[in-house]
Amino acid sequence: MRLVQTLVLVAIVGLFGFLSGVALMEAREAQRRPRIAESVDARRFRLFDQEGNLRAELGMPFGEPALFLYDAKGKPRAWILLDREGNARIMFVDANDQTLWTAPSVPTPQPQPQQ
Repeated sequence: MRLVQTLVLVAIVGLFGFLSGVALMEAREAQRRPRIAESVDARRFRLFDQEGNLRAELGMPFGEPALFLYDAKGKPRAWILLDREGNARIMFVDANDQTLWTAPSVPTPQPQPQQ
């Protein structure tokens, strides 16, 4: 009978040791995982690539919300914003700062007849 009690005790201790090890491994793994916040409050967010180049920026540079996207050389190539009147604007430009597309479209000045 004493042998059975000893074996049961060893089995229980072994089981608890095993379960403690599993719990410890899970706790360590949870510490390695990045924590994702439910919300973040800030006035400006800047996103950099692996080389340290600014690639995107979200902020309120003109007192209204704006999102800027930059190419690998750091040139602004696209932006979405609200103007001071609250109108939505979006623009894409090429590497030479020439407008590729804008919305709403920017009216092109029409030549006026001379009188």
